[in-house]
Amino acid sequence: MTDAPTGTATDAEVSAATVLALLGAGPTASRETVLRTARDGRHKLAATLLSLWARDGEELTEAEWAELRLHRARVEHYRGVWSRLRAVAPEAFLLKGMTIAGLYPPGVLRAAGDLDVVCTGHADLWSCARRLTADGWEPAAFTVSPARKGDGVPVHLGVEFRSPAPEPSPDPYAVGLFTAEIVTDVRAPARRLTRPSRSPLAACAVALVAERWERPFRSRDLLDLALLLQHLDEQGVRQLRTDLTGTGLWPEWREAMDAVARLGRRPAVTLPGTRAAAARARLRRAARTAARWSSPVRAPALIAQSGIEGEGGRLTELASDLTHRAIGARRLLGAGLPLFGVPLDDEVADALRLDDVGRHLVARTPLGSFLLVSGAARREWLEEAAGGGRAAVESGT
Repeated sequence: MTDAPTGTATDAEVSAATVLALLGAGPTASRETVLRTARDGRHKLAATLLSLWARDGEELTEAEWAELRLHRARVEHYRGVWSRLRAVAPEAFLLKGMTIAGLYPPGVLRAAGDLDVVCTGHADLWSCARRLTADGWEPAAFTVSPARKGDGVPVHLGVEFRSPAPEPSPDPYAVGLFTAEIVTDVRAPARRLTRPSRSPLAACAVALVAERWERPFRSRDLLDLALLLQHLDEQGVRQLRTDLTGTGLWPEWREAMDAVARLGRRPAVTLPGTRAAAARARLRRAARTAARWSSPVRAPALIAQSGIEGEGGRLTELASDLTHRAIGARRLLGAGLPLFGVPLDDEVADALRLDDVGRHLVARTPLGSFLLVSGAARREWLEEAAGGGRAAVESGT
């Protein structure tokens, strides 16, 4: 067997015909059915379809105009947020989202679910976090992940913020601040891509492919990939290949490209040897998985993480107790596992500091203190961490 085509279609376009093809909408499908399908989480194409209809002169109902205005207002809101963040962290950059939206034709929308901001280091991340907090945003999640040699930070950080969106929008505004581009695999350390990035579009393509670790590809993902890859220059293609190898995402890349090819478009870019690269990536992945589950440190933590993901039960409770009491969060971090922060009603710090508080590990940050855990936290742990003594260990800034 030969390699499946990899790359994207030539002359990929964002048109009503393209969107209808992605939705699998037949010629007899009613407008209401098509729009309902476009709104579905498997597609996320309603904003694009409505804006295309409006651009092409189709008459929209009052409800459809209202929905389109909500999408436009959300996009404009995020543009304002990004402008304020860039003012305090000029070296930060966007991943996916508005970067991809810039490839859509003028007047055609790409729905804006959230804003992913990648910061070059801790200082930039805290500058952005302070700006958001001053603007009324609330932190909703905090993570600490091991860093690899050469990453330039002692640990990787992630903070997700939420802010209410105006009625009748069902989803709050969301901004994620991260020091690494790839944070989708919660069971493995965060990964940085090529720095400095010579091709933001290549970084976006790799991050988009990495979403497959979390969920199946959406129809919009395929459209986005087609646009991203169509605009890559030779340097971007080289960076793409380097980062796909570094992240081990070749199997997901091939899956995405197979799906793009099924749309009937001719590839414009070919990455040779992807079948062999995917096979090697699967072997390395299997070896890492076996090592994790055979480790007396990592295996209980992996089970405990199910509690974080909403799949808790008696087994995850026992695993969480074991990892927290017998192993300890600092040891888990050293073993290459990410930790999740539970807010404590405690002091703020000028920069990140990791404190050993009794048997607990507490992150002191400019946003306040967080108990670091691998699974669900018990109330008594929070009380102990909030009231215990400290043996501070500086993690750097």
